Amino acid sequence: MNEFIEKPLTYASPAILERRRRILDETRALIEEQGIENLSMNELCKRADVAKRTLYNAFQTRERLIAAAIQEYFLEYLGKIPYKSEVGTLQHNIERIVAVGRRNRKIRNYIRAIMAVYFSPDVNVDIWNAMHSVAVESNLGWIRNLQRRRQLQPWIDADALANDIVRYEYATVHDWARGLMPDEDLLPRLVNSYLTFMLGATRGAARTEIEAMLREQESKAA
Repeated sequence: MNEFIEKPLTYASPAILERRRRILDETRALIEEQGIENLSMNELCKRADVAKRTLYNAFQTRERLIAAAIQEYFLEYLGKIPYKSEVGTLQHNIERIVAVGRRNRKIRNYIRAIMAVYFSPDVNVDIWNAMHSVAVESNLGWIRNLQRRRQLQPWIDADALANDIVRYEYATVHDWARGLMPDEDLLPRLVNSYLTFMLGATRGAARTEIEAMLREQESKAA
C-alpha cells in the first residue's frame, strides 16, 4: 500500500529516523496552517532544519512527501486507539469511526485542508491514494470476514463496498469541515450512515447485529 510514497531507507540510523519524523511532523503542521496547495517547501526546510535536497532524496517529490505525512499520521493515530473489541468486527469499526471523528473535531483546519484536496478534480494521485487506501484497509477486515461467512448479499463485491464506504464517509466529513454540519451531529451521522449503508449490504446474523445497533442508536437519540 505504501510503495508509491517513498524509497526505503538503506540505513535507518536514529539520526535519520529523527530527521524523517521531524520532516513529517512539520509537513502536517504546515498543511494545517497553510493548506496543501500553499505548502511551501522552503518554509518546510527551515522549520525541519534540513536541506531541500534531503527532502527530495528521501521522498522524491513534494506530493509524495505530503502523501507520506498524511498516511503516517492516520496510521499512527489508528495504532493509539484503545479498542475494546476484536479486529474484524462491527464493533471494532464503530470504535474506530468514533475515535477518528473525535480526533477530527480537534484538528478541523487540517481535515478541511486534506478533504478539499481529496475532492478536488486536480488532486495528485499519490496524495489521493494516501488518503483513500488507508481508510479502505481499515474497513476491509470486517467486510472480508462477512464475505467468508456468507453474510454479504450475493451481489456485493467486498473491495467495491469498502471503497464506496470511504467515499461516503469522506463526503460527510468534508461537509462538516466546511461548516455545513454542526459539530455535535458529526459522530451520530457517521455512525448511523455507516450502519445504514452496511444494512443494505448484509444478511443473516450480520444484518441482525446491525439492526440491533441501529435501534440502540435510536434509543440514545430519543
